[in-house]
This record gives sequence, C-alpha cells and structure tokens, in this order.
Amino acid sequence: MTPKDNKSETKQTSARAAAAAAPASSMTVCPECGKETDKTVRNVCPECFGKKLNLFDLPEVLHARVCQRCGAHYYKSKWEDMGTPDEVAMLTAEEHLAIPDGIENITVGMHPVARSPYIYDVLVDVEGDVDGVTYYKNGKVEVRIKREACEMCSRRAGGYFEGIIQIRANNRTPTKEEITECLKLVEESMMAQLKKGDKLAFVTDTMTFKDGADVYIGSSKAGKHVCKHIIEVLGGTVAESYTLAGMKDGKDIYRTTFAMKLPEYKKGDVVYFEDKVIEIKNCGKRVTGINLMNSSNFFIDGEHFKNTKLLGNTADAQEAVLVAIEEHGIQILDPVTFETVTIQKPMGFNALPGSEIKVFKTEYGIFAL
Repeated sequence: MTPKDNKSETKQTSARAAAAAAPASSMTVCPECGKETDKTVRNVCPECFGKKLNLFDLPEVLHARVCQRCGAHYYKSKWEDMGTPDEVAMLTAEEHLAIPDGIENITVGMHPVARSPYIYDVLVDVEGDVDGVTYYKNGKVEVRIKREACEMCSRRAGGYFEGIIQIRANNRTPTKEEITECLKLVEESMMAQLKKGDKLAFVTDTMTFKDGADVYIGSSKAGKHVCKHIIEVLGGTVAESYTLAGMKDGKDIYRTTFAMKLPEYKKGDVVYFEDKVIEIKNCGKRVTGINLMNSSNFFIDGEHFKNTKLLGNTADAQEAVLVAIEEHGIQILDPVTFETVTIQKPMGFNALPGSEIKVFKTEYGIFAL
C-alpha cells in the first residue's frame, strides 16, 4: 500500500470513529403535524397536544341561590353562611369548574365583576402542567343570583317551633320584672346559640299571662341552653316533657316542653328559717342573704333551704323615727304603736337620731334595714 493510500484509510477510520462517538439525535417527528421536536407530550409535539387539550370545563351561565333575609347561600346541597355576593359568585363558579385528570401543578385564579346586584361575570384563569409542559387557559362564566328564603327562614316565617319554655314561679306568681328579665335572658342565650351555628335558635312567638309566659322556640337544643342560663342567673328548676308532633323521613318528630320554675323566693323577700330572719339577696342554686337578727351574711345550698316561712318583702318596709343610738342597739318609735322600743343595730349603721329609717316588723321582732 502506498503512503497516499495509507493516509486515505486513516481519514476514513477517524471519520467512522467520530461518528460512533457522537450522541444520537434527540429530535423526533410529530406524527400529527410532521414537525421535528425535541419534546413530546403524549406522543405528539406540545403545540399539537395543546390544540386538543381542554384545560377546564365551565358552563356559560350558572345560578346561585341566596337567602334574601339572612344572606345564606345554597352550597353543596345545603344552606351555608358564605359572606358577600362576590364570594358567592366565586364559590358558585368554583363548584362547577371541572379540570380533567392528569393535570399537575394546577393554579386557578378567579375575579368577579358585578354587572348588576344580581348578575356577575367571573373571570377564570387556569394554569397546569402535562408531562412537564405548562399550559394556560382563561374564560368567564355568568353567575345569576336568585333571591329566595332559605329553609330556616322559611320555617321561622311559618311559625315553626320545636319547643315551648313555660316560665312560672314556684308557689307564687312571678313579677313583671322577673318575666322581663327572663325574656331578656332568652334572647341572650338564643343569640349565643345562633352564633355557634344553630340556625333554629330563634323565638317564634311569646305569650305572657298573669302567671308567667310561654316562649315558642325553633330549637329544642337551644331551649336547654336557655333554661340553664336562666337558672344560673335567677335560680330555679326545669322539667322536660315530650309530645309527638309528626314524622319526617320515617322518623318520629317530638316537641319539647320546658317547665321552667323560678325560685319560691325572690330578692327582697324576708323569710323565717331555722330561728333566723333572712332578707333574701339571691335564691338560685345557692341562697344568699342577710340575717337581720345580727346583720351577718347568710348562704346555703338551695336544696337545703326548706321548711321556710315567708314574712313579706322589703318593699313593704315602714318608716320609723330613730330616737337614740346605743352601743349594740338603737331606739325607735314603733311605727304602729308609737312606743319606744330597742332593736338590733345593723352593722355599719350611720343614721342620726331624729331621722327616719326603714324597718320591717314581724312576729319575731322589728328589724332595721
């Protein structure tokens, strides 16, 4: 072989080696458009896949149901407190937004635009990845808001009630002030239960009588809290009874009657108990007051406050002239006989002789208040 032939052979060998060492081309041909591409998505180029990809589905028009009284929104088959109309429009669009399987790293943006108080355009932007390629699509949906009454407001307007709170007093007639206070406590407790999510925590009707009041309530559960609240503040007891009111979904529906009894004694009552004359300050689970015989504080559990005798109320106290003040007693003119008598001096007594003071006359003596 000549030197010329040897050089030619060497060049060919080097070319073949270089070709063998070079990496294979990563370019492929899209079977749909015929273009070469270095990236495929589901076996086609990203452009061809993007043309047939529907990144999301959303109806052109949607309807939202909003309660015209309480503002609740009918969402996912139940009435919910959802806030502003803007939020209702977005939640309605979100509920019906459909994104196909296989989309990763999804980002959704929504922006409501009010055309009127009852019609909103919700602008929708969706971005997601398929096989590492990011796709984007935007659109809009019209949300029409329909005003109606939710289930709870319909019940309230229709006089619905699950329970009756019968407010009475034990062995006496409650005062007007006590009834007013009880009705105030009913409203306070109902508002608290409503804020906790009990949509039936409302008063349907209130009827007052000489002997007390009947309060019709939408929720028996809330009724239990009402009675507990009254007892904590004013004392008393409650007994529950149940009446069959009908059936719903194959189940018996019962109404609850809460027989609420205020304590036998109220603030200002004067009673005789275990050789003591007690001016009542509070008569609940715990009875508190003043022992008028020695001006000491009195307290006892309500369940042990029995075998008592009502002597009257401090509202019936009489005026008496203070004659003189002694170390442990005071002299007054009996408001009935006008005789000078000495009675127990109350703790902290600071009236001046010649002035008139309040006294309470009983068969156990006269006591200064």
